Amino acid sequence: MIALSGAAAAGALLPSPADAQGKPGAPGKTHSGDGSAWPAHRKKIERAWLDLLGEFPSEIPPLKPVMRKVAHENGITRHHVSFQTEPGDRVTAWLLVPDSAKGKKTPAIICIHSTTFGSGKDSVVGLAGRRPQDPPTEPYQGRAAALELSRHGYITLSIDLLGDGERVEPGGRVMDTRAFYKRHPEWSYVGKNTWDIMRSVDFLQTLDFVDHKQIGCTGWSLGGHTAVFAAAFEERITATVSNGGVLDWHRPSQHWARKPGSWEPWKKGDPQNNSAEAQRRFGFDAPTNSGPVIYIKKYRRYVDDPKLPVPVDFDELMMMVAPRPLLVISSEWEFYSHRLMPKCLETAKVYMNWVDAPGLPGVVRARQERAGYDRTMAYYDFHHRIKPDKLAANLAAIGAGDCFGWFTFAGGHGFPPVARRHAFAWLDRWLGFEPASDLA
Repeated sequence: MIALSGAAAAGALLPSPADAQGKPGAPGKTHSGDGSAWPAHRKKIERAWLDLLGEFPSEIPPLKPVMRKVAHENGITRHHVSFQTEPGDRVTAWLLVPDSAKGKKTPAIICIHSTTFGSGKDSVVGLAGRRPQDPPTEPYQGRAAALELSRHGYITLSIDLLGDGERVEPGGRVMDTRAFYKRHPEWSYVGKNTWDIMRSVDFLQTLDFVDHKQIGCTGWSLGGHTAVFAAAFEERITATVSNGGVLDWHRPSQHWARKPGSWEPWKKGDPQNNSAEAQRRFGFDAPTNSGPVIYIKKYRRYVDDPKLPVPVDFDELMMMVAPRPLLVISSEWEFYSHRLMPKCLETAKVYMNWVDAPGLPGVVRARQERAGYDRTMAYYDFHHRIKPDKLAANLAAIGAGDCFGWFTFAGGHGFPPVARRHAFAWLDRWLGFEPASDLA
């Protein structure tokens, strides 16, 4: 059984009527405080997000996993994996297991792919570019993060999101959600992807070589956006890095909730787009990669009536992850255009003012479960004669203030080496991982 918890989903930072009309977490209001009021407020935010995204399934079927070894290259074994996420629907994935992880429990990271033209999970493990027929992108771009993390020593699981990779409906187009909404008229594409990642945690916890308490999540672009949803809802995700994910309502409203029937169905054999802009950006005349997608169906009312206050925001999505570690990475341009600074500052207040409460993770216990805590105790005992019980009290005073952070880099939308080094260090710290290649 899966442990349902947390909540969050999209929100905005552009000034809106919602800020003036008392939405649950309007910046600078009750969601910060001294921390003692947070658990009750968290429940309100959770309820608001579930009202928008739709409820998770009440029926949780057995996983029935199928795992098949495909290749062993350069010290990494690649398995093709599938497992049941809901009745009649299976998630497809790549599981990468480095040789260094064999014979011992090793942290695992769920790596979520960006928006692609059908390559899905193949892009994040270095098997394809944007399209299935394209070669992998240049290493500098960092699209194959799952492969690099496995080279670093992590076990990685990379799934196909709904409507991409192996999960494109027969005869359909990438990210065509019409069949999904016929099955689930009250749910959402966001909720479904979040649920599939929650079920991915279920799968990883069936593997005896995975450290079940140290499961991370990361992604770039769409993957970075989705990673925050997953971390907010799934408390078994220990640490998260979101890179280049849209964390703002700034995009055209139709992106969030396209009107049903507003797109003509695409059929095999239809002419492709003739887009000079796509040719310039991608190097090929790209077919529309978003299909007749409806991202959050219940958001449509806010498209039809822009004056209607949106009940929740992206800063609240990030807050829902607290006190578990969360790192938000973006280019300088994205940090500006998504107006991330105010969101990050509000989120930091929740982390800095954290007070342990029943039903939510305890900060000191989390630190004690990380690799290196024994060295911390030894150091403070020898140099400062601070015993373990006193050390725990000192760490409690820190709270979760250092568990949230953000990092910007020069250039545009991507995952360059400087950002990857920062992300890897963050994951190593909070997943308690010590790769053999570390400097002495």
